Amino acid sequence: METFDLRGLEIHNNRMWRWSAVERALDFMSTNGLNALIFHQNDLIDNLVFPKAYFTQDMMYKRWPIRRSTIVSNQLYIRQVIRKARSMGIGFYLEVKEIWYPEQLLELFPQLRTAEGVICPTNPFWFEFLGTKIRELLEVMPEIAGIIMSPATRESKVSISTNPCQCERCKQTENGQWYEQLLQAMFTPLSEKGKNLVVRDFTYTIGEQSAVVDAAAAVSTDIIVALKNVPHDFWPTFPHNVKIGDTNGLRQWVEFDVWGQYCGFGVFPVSLVEDLQDRIRYCREKGVSGVWFRTDWELMNETSVFNSLNMLNLYGGALLAGNPDIDLDAVYQAWVENGLYTSMYPESTARVPVISEASNAVERWKAFMKASWSVIEKTLYTRGHVFQYSSKISPTLEDFFYVVTSYHSRDQWEPGASERIARTDENIWGIIAEKQAAVEEVSKLRSILEPETLGVPQLFIRELDITLDLYLYYVKNFYFAVSASFWAKKALETGEAADIRLARVAVDELSAFRIELTERMADTYYPFYMYWMLDGELLQSLENDIKKQLDKIRAKLL
Repeated sequence: METFDLRGLEIHNNRMWRWSAVERALDFMSTNGLNALIFHQNDLIDNLVFPKAYFTQDMMYKRWPIRRSTIVSNQLYIRQVIRKARSMGIGFYLEVKEIWYPEQLLELFPQLRTAEGVICPTNPFWFEFLGTKIRELLEVMPEIAGIIMSPATRESKVSISTNPCQCERCKQTENGQWYEQLLQAMFTPLSEKGKNLVVRDFTYTIGEQSAVVDAAAAVSTDIIVALKNVPHDFWPTFPHNVKIGDTNGLRQWVEFDVWGQYCGFGVFPVSLVEDLQDRIRYCREKGVSGVWFRTDWELMNETSVFNSLNMLNLYGGALLAGNPDIDLDAVYQAWVENGLYTSMYPESTARVPVISEASNAVERWKAFMKASWSVIEKTLYTRGHVFQYSSKISPTLEDFFYVVTSYHSRDQWEPGASERIARTDENIWGIIAEKQAAVEEVSKLRSILEPETLGVPQLFIRELDITLDLYLYYVKNFYFAVSASFWAKKALETGEAADIRLARVAVDELSAFRIELTERMADTYYPFYMYWMLDGELLQSLENDIKKQLDKIRAKLL
């Protein structure tokens, strides 16, 4: 069968600026058939060009010498990355969010701010500026393969999708019209040099998603549309992205997260390879010509698949990109035979991968990783819905439900899905049973693996034992937080004494667990990202907020 034309690996955090990490990624890519290296940093282009049309050398020396030297240094480094990649038959892509700009630009052009102090996205200057900096990029980096760009994200500095400007021009500009102008400004200089423009769908609504795809098609049939495998973000419990196979005839690439931003941060291991195979097969059926795999996350450094048991999923992505019908046992075997790492050491720590010498190691690691996904699914997803911010709980009751009803809402992609999490007694007891099952299952993971019989060093066994101990606390963290939040929400909605009593019991249990967790994590020195997920102060915030709100309705009943 034909393989995908593009088979990529994405680096999204500051590992991209560490040569040892880049070499390791390139070696993996060369060995496992990946052909595109992607550096994803929102302002990457602005870290590589001035642009000189606005920032002369004389000006930079006199006014901003540090920025000047940083850009020159960055150019040298990225050129080296590109040369190394090309020598291995690997293309190089920049992934960015536009429109972005250096802060110094506002000093040169203060009129870019309105009288109210906001940036007007429809000011024609922005499209001129964008085209200018793309042209300069192609002058200093002529060997790049192309640019992947998210036009509708809420994370760029200037965007119509989050526009605070109230000028008449903005009021009369449709979002799709603005996206079209934006894409044209980028496509023209890229196409002149034979480079790809890949328009990335990072949108929050079906309407915005369609507007982006329509705008790309209006600019050129040569533009490629990049879609996440599920709508909006990387949630394995969500349905396929509805736009896969529906991109107005434009070529399609699809991206996957193999590290686990929403699946335990790579600290608590999961097998996603079964899901990957299903979704990559679906991509093939829908005419997708490229797939790539994100290996880390921009807001958390020193961690990636390369210091995680979730390296399994990168092997899965790479091998399935070459053949979606491969026997998954071959994926598990490749992963185990090449050596394993846990996340108990930061990624930059030079370590030797651990080989499991036991004859049945592959079979047992497979059973363990699949069982661990069952735990994570029940822990981090509530009847398939997202009640988490990147693998951690919310700080308040309002935030807890805002995530699922607005920020990561499933209803627009699957109408009626929220009925499964409505605050009825039947639903709440079912949700609690789901979390209880996760607690029971995580307690059995060690017996599935039996690490002392795997033929691995004692230090590695110690790492696994600490990981599994923290894993139990992590699962309980969600069990108590979800239970207290749902009962509290129901009590606030009904005001009934029975519901208030259940909420009080649940929040007291949350409080007791929070004390237990705080004692467990006291005076520990694990890698810093462990404390992102096991945060006693975050539990305290949620607990205090729930108690405060319950006190208000209790007072009304007295």
